[in-house]
Amino acid sequence: MNTISFEWLLARRFLTENKGQTSIIVLGIAIGVAVMVFLTALIDGLQANLIQNTVGRSPHIVISSEENAAADALKTFDGEKVLLIDASQKTMRPIVEWRSLTNSLTGDSRIETVLPVVEGAGLIRHGQVNRSILLKGFDIRNGDRIYDISDSIIAGSQNVQEGAVLLGKDLAADLGVSAGEPIQLELSGREPLTVMIDGVFDLGVSSINQRWLIMDQRKAAALLGKGDRISTIEMQVYDVLEAENLAREWGTRLPDYQVKSWQESNASLLAALRSQSSSSYTIQVFVLLAVILGMASVLAISAVQKSKQIGILKAIGIRTGSVSRVFLYQGLVLGVAGTGLGFTMGLLMSQLFVVLAEQEYTLLVKPATAAIIISATVLASALSAYLPARQVSKIDPIEVIRNG
Repeated sequence: MNTISFEWLLARRFLTENKGQTSIIVLGIAIGVAVMVFLTALIDGLQANLIQNTVGRSPHIVISSEENAAADALKTFDGEKVLLIDASQKTMRPIVEWRSLTNSLTGDSRIETVLPVVEGAGLIRHGQVNRSILLKGFDIRNGDRIYDISDSIIAGSQNVQEGAVLLGKDLAADLGVSAGEPIQLELSGREPLTVMIDGVFDLGVSSINQRWLIMDQRKAAALLGKGDRISTIEMQVYDVLEAENLAREWGTRLPDYQVKSWQESNASLLAALRSQSSSSYTIQVFVLLAVILGMASVLAISAVQKSKQIGILKAIGIRTGSVSRVFLYQGLVLGVAGTGLGFTMGLLMSQLFVVLAEQEYTLLVKPATAAIIISATVLASALSAYLPARQVSKIDPIEVIRNG
């Protein structure tokens, strides 16, 4: 029998010698791991839900061509400068070379959807009621990948065709119209025209449902007098949390444009998510420390209890390193068994919480977090067994055998 096989055999013997103590150690590790998995699954899932509800149906990055009005803000009269308009006011210039921009953005593998958008303010009337609107023009099928419009139609056909005209739920309610009914649309510099509503949508955001009128990009551009130009380019990315870095990178590459991420528009939400993450990680670190200290104390006692056996092993010629590895293997077995059981318990606890809470929670354990929990727990188990055993194994075997 080679040395490694002998060491594994001896480690198994020590583990099975006192099955009650072994079971308690494994259960202690499992409970600690279960708590960490439970917290991770709920908190990371809650963050995913918050992000999805906030920016799931909206662009993660928006490219526009805003400019300050400062160039025309000051005029000189009789040698004195007079402020005519608010210098902080911004105007939106149309994007002319949007096709080349779109092609460049589409070539970035980190970007999921690129949507050129035409937009402008207007007024719609129905009977005696009139409301201001934001006319949004984009490719309906491509826009569906950002706004999930087809699944948001509450009146009219969900099979949205190109050329369809869609109205927000709250706006439709204010006007008293529904799918299949006409409204009168008034845009600056244009004669009023009658438009037929093909569908009513509910995107779950009050400001959108109250103001948006959606139609095809070309039709909207023609009505707003923009020709072959657009107002903004909206994008969704694969990694939502990396939108800020991606926006900063593209902002450097496109100095003539404003590139803004969803984080800039949702600073309070981002701060809350970061605080939540920090508190979650802090709790998990302290739980992990408690598990490690508990394992270390129990395994240290176990090593002291087996000091007589260690002395006998050294007396028959087993080296100190070999004896230490026996306890190292013992710690690895305890760590792997406890971590496996703890992960299962943690996931079951999370599922039970969701059932009892009767709420729609997303359970999410990120691969990186799972790897950290597993590696830290197994490594801590091994070291907690190895280090005290190495100290005990350095004792003179004659003294150990004589004094017990």
